[in-house]
Amino acid sequence: MRPPLPLPPDDDGESRVPGILLVRTGRDDDVWEDVLWRMGELPGMYRSDQGDASEAVARESISRRLIVAEDPAWRGATSEDVSAALERPGIWVPDLVVLTDDRTGRNADWRPLLAFRSSGDDAFWITPRQVAMTYLVLHRPNLSFTIDRFADKAPIELQWEREEGEEPDEDDFYEPVGVELESLNAPPRYTRPARELPPLIQENDLLVRTDFTDDAAWASLVERVCLPCPGYDDVIDDFGDYVDFVDDPAFAGATPALVMAEVRDSDTQEEEEEMVSGVVMIADATTMREPGHRVLVIPLEDQIGFAFRVDPEVVGTMVANLAIGNQDIGDWRNDEA
Repeated sequence: MRPPLPLPPDDDGESRVPGILLVRTGRDDDVWEDVLWRMGELPGMYRSDQGDASEAVARESISRRLIVAEDPAWRGATSEDVSAALERPGIWVPDLVVLTDDRTGRNADWRPLLAFRSSGDDAFWITPRQVAMTYLVLHRPNLSFTIDRFADKAPIELQWEREEGEEPDEDDFYEPVGVELESLNAPPRYTRPARELPPLIQENDLLVRTDFTDDAAWASLVERVCLPCPGYDDVIDDFGDYVDFVDDPAFAGATPALVMAEVRDSDTQEEEEEMVSGVVMIADATTMREPGHRVLVIPLEDQIGFAFRVDPEVVGTMVANLAIGNQDIGDWRNDEA
């Protein structure tokens, strides 16, 4: 009989803490450490050898949990075993469960993880970096729809029908969600900031300055976003009321992962029916120093973590169309490509 998973008690109060449970089921230490390294030093991360699981909530501005279960007693466990353990009454239940698997050990390029909701339904494959990027925005509304898309894109069933008794190989599986992230020259990885960053309240769409070497370039960028020059026709003449510009030195040098981890909705947004897009924008060193001042766009709900750049003159048009659902992230990523 396996021991209980290291889960804290069920949340008290009205606000439930979102989070993910990661369970080690394999025996290879190198594979396990590779998975953890790719995921990064995530906020709210609790490893089962760190004491009381009830303390497993990030001390940063956004509460979330990543419970890492690495008890040797869970080696060889299946998704059914974990699902059964989550039926114990009185425990906190994660939004998503991910397990290492035989496929995790076989594929050193992607390290696919087996993922499912606590109910055990709609299992799918996902890479460690995609798990990490999803975790950073798990507190946002409508993330359940994102997970639904993951399940549709990379289900655990085989792509091809096998002959009876024939063992499947890697080509028979669907590619896990997040392969593109793992394949980038500089793949995203969260590392904790030296000091706690302030929250980014998304009352409007946000453009966050992370490079402070050129104040004139920043001023020019703000003007070009607010007042696109002739040739960028739009029904809105001034986007200054739709984009908030964050000029806070606390974010100097912040990576996209650090910025996206701090974005949260305004408490009044739903009451006032304000509409914002599912992205956060960054003015980094490349934005400031290159002639076009192209803004870095970080998706927060669809295609999470897949950054791309747009001209400052189209920022307003982009966020407006994303907010009303007239376009999606793919339209803008494809345009850049």
